[in-house]
Amino acid sequence: MILFLSFIFLIADCCYSQSGWMQQNSGVSSNLNSVRFINSQTGWCVGDSGNILKTVNGGSNWIQSFIGSRNLGAIYFTSISTGYITGDSGLILKTTNAGLNWLDISVNSYAYLTTISFINNTIGYVGGHRNYVLDISYIYKTTNGGLTWDSLYAIGFNYKCIQFVNDMTGWVSSTTINSEINKTTNGGINWNNNYTVTTADKIKSMFFVDALTGFAGSVEALGPSLIKTTNGGNNWTYAGTGIDSYSIYFPNQNNGWSCGQNGQIWCTTNLGLSWLQQTTRINGLIYRSIYFTDSLTGWCVGDSGRILKTTTGGILTNFTNTNSEIPTEYKLNQNYPNPFNPKTIINFELGITNYVSLKVYDVLGNEVATLVNEKRSAGSYSAQFDGSNIPSGIYFYRLEVDGNMIDTKRMVLLK
Repeated sequence: MILFLSFIFLIADCCYSQSGWMQQNSGVSSNLNSVRFINSQTGWCVGDSGNILKTVNGGSNWIQSFIGSRNLGAIYFTSISTGYITGDSGLILKTTNAGLNWLDISVNSYAYLTTISFINNTIGYVGGHRNYVLDISYIYKTTNGGLTWDSLYAIGFNYKCIQFVNDMTGWVSSTTINSEINKTTNGGINWNNNYTVTTADKIKSMFFVDALTGFAGSVEALGPSLIKTTNGGNNWTYAGTGIDSYSIYFPNQNNGWSCGQNGQIWCTTNLGLSWLQQTTRINGLIYRSIYFTDSLTGWCVGDSGRILKTTTGGILTNFTNTNSEIPTEYKLNQNYPNPFNPKTIINFELGITNYVSLKVYDVLGNEVATLVNEKRSAGSYSAQFDGSNIPSGIYFYRLEVDGNMIDTKRMVLLK
């Protein structure tokens, strides 16, 4: 058992250090700051030097276009045809034909607009940070689909993130002397402080799953971490340390991702109770934006035109560990489907009649289920594993024949 647990930890460590993210060819070398998809095939990302990239095949190919030379901070689509881009010097662009043309609807500001949130097709908000000492930063609101924008003066001068969950309730991270998260319950007319970080300009990301549950990326004296609220921002607690987050996204109530400094991507499958690092550290590389269309398919963009894609929720699903001394008459196959929810099939083969054990373990080596534990004749077999009563996560299944370990493989339960 000690040897087996050591083997399990070795596999787990190997899995965590690898990645289920694949790099795509963007065709550009400038930094990419924001990514957004309207379905699994069609999406955009924007970045420095006026770069706009579009794909209609899930990122296999990216088509490049330019809007001047100003840096572009954020992109947001309210429908398959209508979208918005924000950027330097008060830049706001709108398209009504899926990006074939962009109309300039900029506001009169020196601010670099880096964040955008729309409630529906007509009501939206943008914010950013000022480029000049004398420039007063505002949050801007539209109620007519971007035709006009009204300034909503808040209490900060750098607005990193803004998000509304309905037409009245929203949050913005801002910088005054300190870094703060501010909340409005009247559509942006008034803002109240919810959280303060004592080091200026250190809240880099924020995402609310609903009106009560939200996350933010914070850097304080203890270092980078994620903070979480479950009461609409009235109170915040630590949700994960060592996570320097530039972007957070949850496509549903349980599954979420964070990306940021040093090329790191983190994932949770239990609404932030725990976070798993999915990529290895790359010093100096920043991933600036992450977006998912469902719990498996997502993209991440960042420095030097880098684009990553996953179709497995960031989990490396083709990992196997096969002992070269495994007898040829025995075979353990990869479960299918993988990832699974909540049931999966495990196939194995026996060359001769013998006593067979097929068991499932969690990453700590605790036995979760016994699927087979009896004498079986030579032949091919299938066993079904039902994960309805266990949490999402990484599990291992092990085949033993006559008391000897034959093979161990890895599977992922995603609920």
